Amino acid sequence: MTDTGPVKRRVPTLQTMLLLVLAQTANAAAPDDPARHVQIAEHRLTLASRMIEKMEGADRDPLAKELEVLQTRFLENVDEQLAIDSTAFFNRVMLQYRTRQVDRSKTEKARHRARYDKKMSEVETFRRAYERLCAERGDIARAALDTAVFDKRVDRAQQLAGAGEYDDAYVFADGAYHQLIEAVMQIRDKETVEYRLEFASPAEEYEYEVRRFRSQKMLLDMMVAEREPGPDSVETINNYVDNALAIAAQAEQEAKGGGYAEALTKQEAAVQELTKAMRIVGIFF
Repeated sequence: MTDTGPVKRRVPTLQTMLLLVLAQTANAAAPDDPARHVQIAEHRLTLASRMIEKMEGADRDPLAKELEVLQTRFLENVDEQLAIDSTAFFNRVMLQYRTRQVDRSKTEKARHRARYDKKMSEVETFRRAYERLCAERGDIARAALDTAVFDKRVDRAQQLAGAGEYDDAYVFADGAYHQLIEAVMQIRDKETVEYRLEFASPAEEYEYEVRRFRSQKMLLDMMVAEREPGPDSVETINNYVDNALAIAAQAEQEAKGGGYAEALTKQEAAVQELTKAMRIVGIFF
């Protein structure tokens, strides 16, 4: 005879055992059958115990105390009343267990939806910022993003979300989000190269620094949302950003008055403040 190896024993699931108990209840023996009372009480208390173990503390503790009382009665004396009480207790535990499972499923789905909604909100926010970059930078910015692939990812994410498949929808939304990050980084790299070029006037160089500041601010916002740094890091980043925005506002006032040389100096200082913030999230130029 060929040895096929050890036979695997199938362990019944909790759901299967519950069905078996219900079937046994339908075919219960006469009330005066002591052996049957033992069997019913033992099954009910065993399954109730397993369900209680899977519950959270607030639900579990009161039921665990009731179970302990019934188990003590089982050890002392098993009669028809104990079988009745065990069955009633089991039915109560099963109802609460099933309700808990439904509630957990709803909570989990709500959490997945919130995660997806947050990501899609980030995608829409940064897409609008990217479109502003395109308006400022023209073909250089447009070439950085494969819009056909990006749009397909967003469309697919929305389709899956519409079907309630929020986990899968998040994957596509996150892919679109990373496309935007890569596009902005490409634009930033091109601006770094351009920085080595000569400009026709301080006014032209100032306008370039303003564009560099905006794209760097957008990239910083995206990376903070992506990497979720700790509270201390966020506080430091916000301080650098506040300084950068204040200096940039001063530069803008200088430029409006025609003082482009001073405006350029201040705008470069504003960019440097953002650069400090970006280093905290791991971006170096």
